[in-house]
Amino acid sequence: MDKRKKTVDVIKALHSFQSNEITEPDFIKIVADYFDYVKESELSESDLKFLTQISNVSGIPHYFDHLGLFQNSELSINDFSLSTLSAQIYESTLYTSDTTKVHKYQKRILSKFNIGEANRYFLSASTSFGKTHVVYEIMKKMKYKNVVLIFPTIALLTENLEKLHLDDSYKSYNIHTLSDVELEDVNQGNIFIYTPERFLSFLEKQDICPSFDFVFIDEVYKIDNEYIIDEDEKKENERDVSYRIAAYYSVLGSADILFAGPYIEEYSSSFELFLNHNDIKKLDFNKYEIVGKSYHEIKTAKTVKLNDDLTFKFSEGENGKEARLRNIVITLLTRNKNEGCIVYCSSPSSAEKYAKCLPKLIEYNHASNDYKTFVNHVEKEYGSDWIVVCCLKIGIGVHHGLIPKYIQKEIISFFNLGIIKVLTSTTTITEGVNTSAKNLIVTNNKKGNKSLKRFDAKNIAGRAGRFDKHYSGRVIILKNKFLNDLNTKKESINHKNYDLNAEKQEIDLFYSNNEFLTNGDKLRKENILLEQERRQIPSKILDLFKVVSRADKIKLYDSISDLNEAQFSQIRMLIRKINNPMYISIDWDGMQIILQCIVPIVNSNLRGLIERKTNNGEGEHSIIIPILNNYLEKGFKGLVSYKRKSQGETTDQATRSTARFVFNTAKYQLVKYFGVFNVMYKFHRSNIENVEFEGVAGIDKLLTKLEYNALTELGRKVSDFGVPDKVLRYYENDQSVNIINTFDDFELKAFNKVKVLVER
Repeated sequence: MDKRKKTVDVIKALHSFQSNEITEPDFIKIVADYFDYVKESELSESDLKFLTQISNVSGIPHYFDHLGLFQNSELSINDFSLSTLSAQIYESTLYTSDTTKVHKYQKRILSKFNIGEANRYFLSASTSFGKTHVVYEIMKKMKYKNVVLIFPTIALLTENLEKLHLDDSYKSYNIHTLSDVELEDVNQGNIFIYTPERFLSFLEKQDICPSFDFVFIDEVYKIDNEYIIDEDEKKENERDVSYRIAAYYSVLGSADILFAGPYIEEYSSSFELFLNHNDIKKLDFNKYEIVGKSYHEIKTAKTVKLNDDLTFKFSEGENGKEARLRNIVITLLTRNKNEGCIVYCSSPSSAEKYAKCLPKLIEYNHASNDYKTFVNHVEKEYGSDWIVVCCLKIGIGVHHGLIPKYIQKEIISFFNLGIIKVLTSTTTITEGVNTSAKNLIVTNNKKGNKSLKRFDAKNIAGRAGRFDKHYSGRVIILKNKFLNDLNTKKESINHKNYDLNAEKQEIDLFYSNNEFLTNGDKLRKENILLEQERRQIPSKILDLFKVVSRADKIKLYDSISDLNEAQFSQIRMLIRKINNPMYISIDWDGMQIILQCIVPIVNSNLRGLIERKTNNGEGEHSIIIPILNNYLEKGFKGLVSYKRKSQGETTDQATRSTARFVFNTAKYQLVKYFGVFNVMYKFHRSNIENVEFEGVAGIDKLLTKLEYNALTELGRKVSDFGVPDKVLRYYENDQSVNIINTFDDFELKAFNKVKVLVER
């Protein structure tokens, strides 16, 4: 189709839109596709006037602004017509400051928030809509004092933390990321940026909690476990519990609310009850795809022509998925090296497998100095045989949840810069990652071993294209049924605390009104309260670590009560070693006693690590003890080395298993179960010794170390930014210049970057 015919079609669409014959979302798609078609064409002044007009009529003047990314010459309109002037006057209404503007549909949401009114909304919108940008504009407009921003991952938390630190609009606020923050002045203004778990921990530690003015929860669909995307079925997943409890406390006061998520298309009666009960109104912008999408299936044909004049030709030997993927990548990058490709894979192992089959895409010797500095650092730390290093040297990034976080962060950064050409990734691209890629190649319609739901598929497809980089994204489906998943039946989002018939976990019994509890539920709850009363355990004790059930806490309390004095003596030995002012160490026998206490209440994966034994010559201990000991003594890299030498794992295997232990087992499971043990142990000893609960020495220091890999307040804050181990050690260990002198070039660059944020 030539440009003239395409333009005529857009003009017809413009008239149809102005006559209310087509919808806003339909017109947005037509305009986005037209901009994508002409973005690199030679444009006359008449073309520019027309493009200005249609971008403003679509409500997204940013389309015209982004043309400069594709045009070699400067864009300017010298002869202003009435329609051009009218378009510019309209555009001026979308500015929220001298340098910032929203699009028409973001402004609709912004206009809903007004001082003196109850502003509570549930926003569901496309991945390209710009939901977080709306949040910041709401904050500026409403001038809130105390704000809570809840994000699903530490990666998203730190990304937004950096934005806040670098924006002078928020310099008058105290910005908090740690749960044990001491609030000096709630009237000065505070922004709390948390994950759901950290938000709950913060609430538990406050004697008097501030009255929040505004609460934003991102990815709020996670209150329903069926909506959670998880690449690893073996990973313990209780995000739905923490999300539901976080939402429960968020709506208790009179705070303004914005709960947000992508592509929630159907609402069950239970979720409707949740919204209505808390005076939360729905805002549905799911159809407003600000970045257009085109979908293309590649099966077994030798020639596949896409609708944008792009053709793939496969030889006789290119029938397998890996060979076809290689061909597709070469064809796409030969056509435009700046578009970028994300290859969606079902698991970490498949992300690594497909990365291995891709061709060399860069000349590493001629890569940017920053990139070589980064790759050299990773090679030095983990070895030249690690798959991530091998791929980085040929311009390919591997991204999944079992790669150290600071390396994930840098890989995304270099991918968005266009230095890394292809990214093979799991569902990690849908959480806490902002990528810039024209092309998404889908190799499998699974997440782990689970089939994708419609919601999963739409969320993954949303990674094709980015608002400020592309007008349209291209989704290429390689020999699987991803397109069927996109078009399958819509799933309803549920809220089990508002559903009488929903099977409830014991935790849910204490966050559901009686009208949503069956007689059996009420009896279970009553029995738990009776057991609590029988042991005289205060509710304030059982309310700590809310994602563990009261029944499990009572069971653990009983296990602790049954210990003999010799066992308590061994635990005290462990606590003394943990609280050593020089360094944390663990007493193996004392740790074994704690593990024996918690094993009845832990999940099956952790139970396996506890029940499997090893003998070091001084008796049998759970296999998890030497693993934990190595991690505490030598860190992430040291544990990788231990697994390679002692357990015979390859570098790839050792790095994956170390990451699984550190990010899943240590930071989440052990912190949770050790934390509950710590609470119940200290409560038991406070009764026995007739002292205050706070006066009992416990394993608090170990919990902090496991969660943050840091102990000091400054070290924990720096840990959240995602930095190399040596940089973290600098902030932990008296900020010695001797450590700086050992930094490699990448570590020094990371140090200088985080130093600016810390000092700010």
